[in-house]
Amino acid sequence: MKDEDSTSFNSKEHVIPKSLGRFTPLNPTIGGGIVCNNCNSLFSPLEANFLEDTLEGIFSQRIDIAERGSLIARDDNFKIERLSGFGESFLKEMFVFLEYKDGEYVPVLKNQIKLKRKSGGYRIFFPEALSSIKKGSKRFKKIAEDLRKLDQKDMAIFAENKKEVKECIELLHEFGVNYKEKNCHFTQMKPGDEVLIDEQYTCTLNKDIGRVIAKIAFNYFAYCAMQDGREDILYTEHFNDIRKYIHNGEGDGVRNFIPSLSEKPFLQNEKGEPKLIMGHLINFSSESRRIYAQINFFGLQPIYKIYLGTLPPELNVINFGCGHAFNPFANTLCNLSQTEPSLLTEEQIRLSFGLLKRI
Repeated sequence: MKDEDSTSFNSKEHVIPKSLGRFTPLNPTIGGGIVCNNCNSLFSPLEANFLEDTLEGIFSQRIDIAERGSLIARDDNFKIERLSGFGESFLKEMFVFLEYKDGEYVPVLKNQIKLKRKSGGYRIFFPEALSSIKKGSKRFKKIAEDLRKLDQKDMAIFAENKKEVKECIELLHEFGVNYKEKNCHFTQMKPGDEVLIDEQYTCTLNKDIGRVIAKIAFNYFAYCAMQDGREDILYTEHFNDIRKYIHNGEGDGVRNFIPSLSEKPFLQNEKGEPKLIMGHLINFSSESRRIYAQINFFGLQPIYKIYLGTLPPELNVINFGCGHAFNPFANTLCNLSQTEPSLLTEEQIRLSFGLLKRI
C-alpha cells in the first residue's frame, strides 16, 4: 500500500465492475479515502484484460451487459472453438451472442461486422451501434482511422440477408472503407429455423486475472467493513498479503491468493438441491480463523474461493460473514437471506452489508 505522501486517495470504484452490471437502488462503491488513485489507474488495463480475455468477461460482452454495441476478444488466454452450428465452414467464425430468457441463456444470431485486430484477436461491431455514432465526432474519426488500417481480408460481414449485407457495406463506406461484397456472408435462415450451437472453451487462470477477482472479493469485504465503521482493520497486518497480491501480484505464500476453483454449489435450497441464480454471488466467512471469500459470476462454473486474511480476534464470533446476490439482468441486489429484492429500499439494502451479517 502507498502512503498519503506518495499518492492521493480520492478515487471511487464499484464493488462489482460496471462491465459486469449496474444495480439499483444501490450500486455499492468504495472510496472515502480508501481507494488509491495510482492503484486505480494501475488496474484499468488489468480489468480490460479480464473483460476481453476471460470466460466471465467474454460472457458479459456476449449478453451485452454494458450495452457497448461492440465486442473485443483478445483470443489469447480465453479461446472459443465452434464445434457445430453452421454448415459453411467460414460461417463458423460468426460470433454467437446470448440472451437471458426464462431462466436460461439462449444463443442469438446478430448482424455483425467482424474485424481482425492488429494486436491479435478480433473486434465485432453491431451495425446499429456504428450507425448511431455522430459523424465527425472524435469517436467516429478514431474508428474510421482504425478501420482504414485493416486489409479487406481482415474484415467480414455477417447478416441475415443480402439487403442487410448491402446496408453494412454502405455503413463501412461512410467510415471510408471501400469494402467488397465478396467477403460477405448471410445466414439464409428462415423464421422458425433452429440452430444448435456447440462450443468448447479453454482458459487459463493466470496471476493477473486472479488479481482482478481477488480485488472484487476484497472490495466487497472492504465495503462491508465500511458499513460497520471498521475500515481501519483493512490496513492491519491481517490483510498485508492480500493487499500485496492485489497491488503487484506478490506477497508471502502468494499461492494462497490465487483463486482456487470449486465445483460445490454456492447455495442450496431447502430440499438440498443446487439452487441456480443467474447472477453474481459473493460471500465471505471464516474457516479455522482464516477469512475466505467465494465468488460466482453469471451463475457459471467455476466458483472462485479466495483467501483474504487471518481473522482478527474481535471478529471471531459465530455470526461473522456476509453474502449478496447481484442480478445484472434485473439490476437488483439483495442479501442472500432476503427475498423480493425489487421491493427493498436503498436503506434496507445498505443495512444488509456488514461484517456480522452471516446467514
